[in-house]
Amino acid sequence: MAAGIWGNDMLTIPHPVWNQIIRHAEQGYPNETCGLLVGSKNEKTASHYYPCRNIYDEMHARHPETYPRTARTAYLMDPAQQQKIFDGATAQELEIKGIMHSHTDHEAYFSEEDSLVAAPWGEPMIPGVSYIVVSVSKGKFQEMKEYCWDESKKLFVQN
Repeated sequence: MAAGIWGNDMLTIPHPVWNQIIRHAEQGYPNETCGLLVGSKNEKTASHYYPCRNIYDEMHARHPETYPRTARTAYLMDPAQQQKIFDGATAQELEIKGIMHSHTDHEAYFSEEDSLVAAPWGEPMIPGVSYIVVSVSKGKFQEMKEYCWDESKKLFVQN
């Protein structure tokens, strides 16, 4: 996959945004990182990347039964940051184009847990967004893949 240029119906991620995502994922290692991609309405381009704080460890410390993993293998976006990004996008007449998270020392696959978070009731929580998974191994970027909801299959598939 060429950096920044994904074909057909894939999300276009310009090189500067692509580089921001990779830098964020590498700097967050060994924990998973997460963030939101934003762009103009009616376009399949992510013009901005907004890193979010992964609060999974905080939630694990408070509620270990509900959040049994750690930020090394799971992510949970800071809801206040997430809302601020949503509000800012709306104010600028932009929209969320993608949700990024990293996998540390694993491939860039869309896990069962990822599917449960993205579509807890069997349908995507945010219809039409791409889910970008970045693989980081030993602190270095390995690969980036896009996953989208397939309405006919009722699951996320690699784009």
